[in-house]
Amino acid sequence: MATGVGKWRWLPSRRVIGIVAVVLAVVAGAGWLAKPVWQPWWYAATLCGGHLSGDDLAELLPDERLQAAEDTFGSGHGPLRCGVNENDGRHFVLKVEAQTDTGGRPGPLAMEFTIPSDPHYAFPRAVPGFYGKFGPVIIQDCPKLGRDATGRKPRLVTTVYAHGVEDDPSPQSLRTAVRIANGANAEIGCGADSLPLPDRVESTRKLSLSQAEGTMCGWLTRGTLPRSPSGEEWQVVAPTDERAPITSCSLVDSGTGESAVSLTGWYGDWANEPFETLLSANVRIPKGHSSRDALLGENFGRAKARCAGESANFLADSYAQDTSRPVLPMSETRHLLNAFAADQAERRGCTNLEVPGRTVHPDLR
Repeated sequence: MATGVGKWRWLPSRRVIGIVAVVLAVVAGAGWLAKPVWQPWWYAATLCGGHLSGDDLAELLPDERLQAAEDTFGSGHGPLRCGVNENDGRHFVLKVEAQTDTGGRPGPLAMEFTIPSDPHYAFPRAVPGFYGKFGPVIIQDCPKLGRDATGRKPRLVTTVYAHGVEDDPSPQSLRTAVRIANGANAEIGCGADSLPLPDRVESTRKLSLSQAEGTMCGWLTRGTLPRSPSGEEWQVVAPTDERAPITSCSLVDSGTGESAVSLTGWYGDWANEPFETLLSANVRIPKGHSSRDALLGENFGRAKARCAGESANFLADSYAQDTSRPVLPMSETRHLLNAFAADQAERRGCTNLEVPGRTVHPDLR
């Protein structure tokens, strides 16, 4: 009679099966974390309140072992921060911040603007932001948060520090900033409109005067413009929406392709100190005046207003790249600045408009 010994098989107990499963899970997890290819999607799933995209992070993060940075998303208070560090844990490769700002110093925009300078407009007009020194910046009004004790309204400032990750704006970094801004807007109850995800980096579009008529810079088509330096037609660059925190209109000489005058509007008390620094460091201010005034320098002019209870500053600059003289005479630049400031004040319901007088104050040398 057969004993069946040749057909005997060992069957593991439930305890053994459990131990093997745990070991396999640990090995699989270690493999997941050790392979840089998995990291972007893991960070997207675990950091920044789930507001990141693994596909975008895969293009932004270096192909090396990394570490998660401190993450305050979901805390419900304080500045919201998250990001990814190098493996040493001391240096970031991507740093994300979203916080409210009422214009006090030092605020989240202090690192961007020591003096007012033309931002790099890389977002579509529907996104109120620009590409700053270190990466994308988005500035949104927060209508649901009310004003502070001094009457200033809070703004949500979202920054993505991509410096060292990229040298120029990319769709991935712009989308990352928008995703974070939308997430932070909801978490802190800012009440700003949800922003659309950009699918590309906006390039500088030079419009004919007729094409510019329907933009925020349409006022340029309704008056007499000075003659361009080359004698050719003017073109207009209109990169922003009229409600942007920094608005912009530029006149470009089509004969040379160079900008002849750039006109920008800066909204909020946060811009006062950069404007005062600009004037005090560059203009010989006469007795009886100060860097808080509307003045003309040799290459730029400043106008002022009050908009929604806060400061508004308007800048016209006409710097020539190879000479110390402006591209356009300051008398003509002044007329453009005054017209720009008046148009902006009307669009945004501003009061107390102050424009510079005819005197061109000499530079400090």
